[in-house]
Amino acid sequence: MNLLSEHITGQMPSGLIMVDREGKIVGHNPASERIFEGTLAKSSRLRDLVRESQELEELLGRCLNSGEVFTRVEFNAPIRPDVDKRIGINLSPITDSTGAIEGAICLLSDLTEIVELHNRIKLKENFSALGEMSAGIAHEFKNSIATIVGYAQMSTSETDIGTIQSYAHEIHKESKALSNMVTEFLNFARPLSASIAEVDLAELLENTIADLRNLRPGAYEVRLTVSGNAIVPCDATLMRQSFLNLLINAVESLEGKGALAVSIDASNGRGSVRIAIEDNGHGIPAHIAQKIFIPFFTTKTHGTGLGLSLVQKIVLAHNGRIEVQSARGKGTRFVVTLPGGAVS
Repeated sequence: MNLLSEHITGQMPSGLIMVDREGKIVGHNPASERIFEGTLAKSSRLRDLVRESQELEELLGRCLNSGEVFTRVEFNAPIRPDVDKRIGINLSPITDSTGAIEGAICLLSDLTEIVELHNRIKLKENFSALGEMSAGIAHEFKNSIATIVGYAQMSTSETDIGTIQSYAHEIHKESKALSNMVTEFLNFARPLSASIAEVDLAELLENTIADLRNLRPGAYEVRLTVSGNAIVPCDATLMRQSFLNLLINAVESLEGKGALAVSIDASNGRGSVRIAIEDNGHGIPAHIAQKIFIPFFTTKTHGTGLGLSLVQKIVLAHNGRIEVQSARGKGTRFVVTLPGGAVS
């Protein structure tokens, strides 16, 4: 059995390290030596292999003392003075025949290339988003400036005072629109200052739906369903703003009549709450759905393109995520997932 075990671990592409109750390394396979490129032999303790030694020691202590299992926790391993590797570590307890914990097994993966590839893709996506945003800003500025220049040119040859005043009014209106756009962009770019407190999302959404009916009256129906105790640590004002933006977008897609389905699910037992806002409107084509969170991207005639970008920014500031599912003619569904739900 020992020969079989050595043969199996020797052929494993992943690293494997065993530690005792004191966190000392008592065995490892060849793959772990390749991952650490010679530094493994110089280390007697698992914690000494990574820069975040205190964090790893705490996780290992929890594994050895209470049997907790940790999956793919990432650390930086100093291989050479100027080179770090990104290592994924899984920790599991080793028990004897009586169930007592006598050590831990550590599975290792070299994530360096994957992380570098991810960073390159993310950088490329960021440049693409920056280009989209710049194009949107340039488009809005060019339209307003063209209008201002046009009225200014016409006023130079106009003698009627009333007509000149109307031109001046249009120039003032476009200048104000430009100023408002710059102000909105600066507000969007400014870091959010969130005031976190325990908030009942069911109550928050009930009030937000009431505000929606006042802001966007119409012959549409809104159904709210709640599952579980949706208490979430968040900034109530910011979260209300994000939900209101999503609801207004949903109502506008209905074009006067239809139905909205709003659901809160806090019963999954995973410590998170899912909020879904769904309409049966005209839907969003796939090529547009990919861009809706980019600042200044809009398909509306009088939109700034910052509404959904701000929603995403608020959700991310609360360590949440937002997803969109849509198809032309089949409606749209936004799903916001926030951490911190309690099960009733």
